[in-house]
Amino acid sequence: MAGAARGIGGGIALLAALWLAAADAAPASSAPLELAVSNPLALARHGEVLSLPLAEVLQRRPQWRSRALAARVEGSAAWLPVQAYASDGGATPDRLLVQLDIAPKATEQLEILPAPAAMPATPNPLFARLVPERADDFAWENEQVAYRIYGTALEKTGQVFPGIDVWSKRPPRHVVDAWYRRDAEGQRLNDPSMSYHIDHGDGLDSYDVGHTPGDGGTAGWLDGAPVASRNALRVRITALGPVRLRFEVDYPAWHVGNVLFHQHKVVTLDAGSHLNRQMVSYRIEGAPRATVAAGVAVHAGANLVHDGAMRIAVWDMPQKASAGRIATALLLAPGETARYAVSHDAAWALFDVADGDSIRFASGSAWSQGDMPGFRAWQSYLYDYSMRWSNPLQVRWPHSRH
Repeated sequence: MAGAARGIGGGIALLAALWLAAADAAPASSAPLELAVSNPLALARHGEVLSLPLAEVLQRRPQWRSRALAARVEGSAAWLPVQAYASDGGATPDRLLVQLDIAPKATEQLEILPAPAAMPATPNPLFARLVPERADDFAWENEQVAYRIYGTALEKTGQVFPGIDVWSKRPPRHVVDAWYRRDAEGQRLNDPSMSYHIDHGDGLDSYDVGHTPGDGGTAGWLDGAPVASRNALRVRITALGPVRLRFEVDYPAWHVGNVLFHQHKVVTLDAGSHLNRQMVSYRIEGAPRATVAAGVAVHAGANLVHDGAMRIAVWDMPQKASAGRIATALLLAPGETARYAVSHDAAWALFDVADGDSIRFASGSAWSQGDMPGFRAWQSYLYDYSMRWSNPLQVRWPHSRH
């Protein structure tokens, strides 16, 4: 897996280099491409990601092909975060992601133009990596949240935990590399006080995944109970920000009764967001249809509120009482339908699938000692997120394509 990670990183670096090779490109038109971007909601949208088809941009400015592009609000000197993004995980970008703030019911004039030669560097709020030195973990984060899933090497210790783990951290710090490094040094020195299960000022891992789905894990469903897969078999990173992280996960095939499941996940996390969006695809053998489940753990003492399976919110208990409360959630994507169910340790959304079908949902977390002071605030965040997901920003393109 470590070798795969190096290959992934090299491919992304090459793609970025090709896309950003502005110095070798032909001179671009001096006229910015102006778009009208409207917010249809009576909600302020902070850090909203606008996904523009690159084909639409390049049809209007073909001379910009192979140029690095930049974006700003008309009249502003500040550059917005942008990213050339391949939505299919391939080598060729097909979308231009632009992250912006927009007021309720407002319209902003957005300018797209070639990036200037002296474009200021900005830090990347997104990070992900394979962690072969810790039994094939895979961990990812942005400014707000951090997560991990477990790899096949952990199974040698008897720990088959395919759920998603939550790390509680204080924004806007990155913690993944620092926590793994400090924990490994603590084990080398036989010093348990260096563990990432202890808060050293930037947060801790106090979430118990165990045999639950954790925060957005999936399973087969049989006779009223989940049947989980084994740990993640392969992870492939296809985009590393600065606006959106994207990776793909394959799991070993597993039986649910007489049905053999093959599961492939695409996970994305945007800068500033608390929620991962997941698209999970299935191949099934042994039956024309089967039931799959996406869930969120509900530990003893947790508070749970749900709107059927559409929106499940948990104000959960950490392993250490001093660690406050951990907020978790599962939201169905717009247009998705599912049935709500509970098991002894989790709440679930159940989907009926045929061979080749996919399900879509979001799952995520927050922390009472981070930026989420209470359960009411978490429910409000989830409601607003659902509204924004169902009502994307509206774009009015210029009539002329030249």
